Amino acid sequence: AILRPSFETLRLWARKSESLVSLVGGGGCRLSHMVGGHFAGLCWQWPSFCRLSLAVVALAVASAVSEGCAAAAVEEAAGCLAAAAPLKPPLPPSAAAAAAVAAVARSGDGGTDAPGGLSMLQFSASGQRAADNRISGSRRGVSPVPTTQTFLGFRMLYVTLPISQAVKDQTANHLLFGLDSDASHGGMDVDPEGIAHLSVTHYPDAPISWVGEPGNSETLSLPHLLLTVQLPLVDKGRKFFQTSYALIDEDRAMMILRLGSGIPAKLANMSFPADGAALDGAATINVTRRGVNLLQVSGIRDAGDYDLQQAEDLLAKVDMTWGTPITNYMAGPGLMNMTFFQHTTKATVRKARKVDVSLTIKHDDFDPFAWIFADSRPLDAWWLEGDLEVTTKVDMIPEAKDPQMPHMDANITALRTSGAVLTHGLNVTDRSSSCSNADVIWTRMKLNTEKIAPYLPPGFSLENDEGVMMLQRCQPGVFKLLGDLKLPLVYNELWVNVFGTYDGTPILLPILLLVDDDVAVMAGQDYAGTPKKLANLTFTMTPDSGANSSVFASINRHGRQIFKFTGRIGAETTGTVRGVNDNTRQNSRFGFVMAHQFPRDGIVDRPMYIFPRGVQSTYKQREMTDLAVELGHAKEEPLGEWFVGEPLAGGYVQQSRDWGMDMMIGNNFQKLPMDDWIAWWTRNFQMLHM
Repeated sequence: AILRPSFETLRLWARKSESLVSLVGGGGCRLSHMVGGHFAGLCWQWPSFCRLSLAVVALAVASAVSEGCAAAAVEEAAGCLAAAAPLKPPLPPSAAAAAAVAAVARSGDGGTDAPGGLSMLQFSASGQRAADNRISGSRRGVSPVPTTQTFLGFRMLYVTLPISQAVKDQTANHLLFGLDSDASHGGMDVDPEGIAHLSVTHYPDAPISWVGEPGNSETLSLPHLLLTVQLPLVDKGRKFFQTSYALIDEDRAMMILRLGSGIPAKLANMSFPADGAALDGAATINVTRRGVNLLQVSGIRDAGDYDLQQAEDLLAKVDMTWGTPITNYMAGPGLMNMTFFQHTTKATVRKARKVDVSLTIKHDDFDPFAWIFADSRPLDAWWLEGDLEVTTKVDMIPEAKDPQMPHMDANITALRTSGAVLTHGLNVTDRSSSCSNADVIWTRMKLNTEKIAPYLPPGFSLENDEGVMMLQRCQPGVFKLLGDLKLPLVYNELWVNVFGTYDGTPILLPILLLVDDDVAVMAGQDYAGTPKKLANLTFTMTPDSGANSSVFASINRHGRQIFKFTGRIGAETTGTVRGVNDNTRQNSRFGFVMAHQFPRDGIVDRPMYIFPRGVQSTYKQREMTDLAVELGHAKEEPLGEWFVGEPLAGGYVQQSRDWGMDMMIGNNFQKLPMDDWIAWWTRNFQMLHM
């Protein structure tokens, strides 16, 4: 009521100002989307800005109410209110919510109430659990992802170890495990009486994927070896575990665990005792990642029988892992509460033996596995065999207070995403680009618009019938979220882009990226939402990148030939290429889906759109001739279905690229419509994850 005069002022201003109406499109409706993206993002980057943003959110909601789109306004503005809530703005969030909801009620729009009389805006401000909320205008989508999965015939080495004092000390001062640990909250903290649980497990039967669409086809088993470290946590007296570190030897299973279960699995090479191997001291386990032998287990020797029921109790723990969008450093807590996956395990153990083992754990600055433990001498160790049944549900904890997200801690980022340096002697600084000194080849081709349409995310349409494939070698790319450390990565990646539009705005839409470095894959997925998958890439220029040099490129994944390119570098050219090195605003906007998590709960845990701008520095540019492209047709990478005919054009560019947010796009951080997202994810599962 206090803000009502300002509501009317803004509404009249929006209607009278032709320039503002042109900017926001549908008046208040468009303005509400702009506020939902801009101000929530600004709340995170500059907390003091939230004092102003609360008032602007209220004005935008009121303007939207007058334009008859209250439901959309309420949903879009809720994120900013949540961001402002912990920062003690002049107007308490609950009061702001009440004022906005009162305005909605006066408008006669009855479509914003959830069961129990709570709107999305009220719910965000009240701090109640969003799992009880229903978003207006949407029905609960039916997820094709099962809540319970069974793993038959596992064999496991299970070891307990003391937790390092460094982890305990850091937990008290940082957002280490997914929630603020300040005195007013109590926080997620390491259980002071707890110990770390390390396991290395062979899963010969792991039905975690599908041969076609999830829910509409048979499950597909992806056998794998998995190392996990579970740490004991306490939150308001509730005790549980969290898988804080994981390594796996199958890349498809890696991404499914990361995006489907919140388990931060990274790729590694592992050896494990054969089925039926004697526990006589000769069996060993080795775990190597990016050339570093992180774990060696030797002398696995039987030390006596262990009670089967006690073994089942040992495995029957609650494991609370992060939901994927929480790792998006651009979103911040203003756009979402902290989402977790709660995994409950029921074990049927058929063999349980106590064992004696010797562990050697190696430290690496970029992969601080050893940092977790106080000592590598096991407290206890067991050899277990049997079956597991794991039930997963989405949990949400809305009381997070601090605007810093947990992934911003350098150690946690390193544990979840980083790995050892593979190419040494590279000079990187804070000013290094995300992809520096890249050799780039590109080709533009016609699209089969009918075949590619199902792969477009909800709300996107094609601007024209052309697409650009761009293969680049970053020399180096730089992973910068490791505190004082900067991880240089030399890698190749193929961008498959189409020219699309979203809400009338031209957008470069990457449909698929194929990359030959696992850190680049994980960083792109977790921190930007780029649809990256690991692949084998060959990219050569003979003798160099000069005139008349021949170019060869080939990409395959799991035995599938995906892309083959040949051509010859020609004369120097000028002018920019859209989708490659054009920095003009209308030609450098990209659209990413953040993130590609499994749709376990479309109410609590949905992806959002982000629209960054690519910023390129071009050093050299040449034409290419004698272009030839061969594309595969597999359902996982159907480039040959998407593109038709011969290349229309192609060229070579040497450039560096970095990213920034395009604050002129009001749809930044807008969540995908629930049912449309589930349908899109289901159609695209093979392309996204397999």
